[in-house]
Amino acid sequence: MANLNDSIVSLQEKLQLLLKRFALLEKENQQLKLSLTNQKEAAQLLEKQLKDGQTQWAASMVNKANMDPAEKDKLIKKIDQYIKEIDASIKNLNP
Repeated sequence: MANLNDSIVSLQEKLQLLLKRFALLEKENQQLKLSLTNQKEAAQLLEKQLKDGQTQWAASMVNKANMDPAEKDKLIKKIDQYIKEIDASIKNLNP
């Protein structure tokens, strides 16, 4: 009977250790989720700033009077490609 009691006590101690470990892992998981959310928000902000900067740059380039139509079309295509890449990056951040 003592052996059975010892086994039960040992099992209870192991269970307590597992519960403590689970609680620590849950806390770490919450911290990692918060960190991920913060990083996603920062990435989105940076991408928006980049997109805005590229748009402003493109507008200034398009408004140049001495730009020939071929250069203008090439620039517009390049800007459209940047915008598509940024949109794809944003979609990847929000699965």
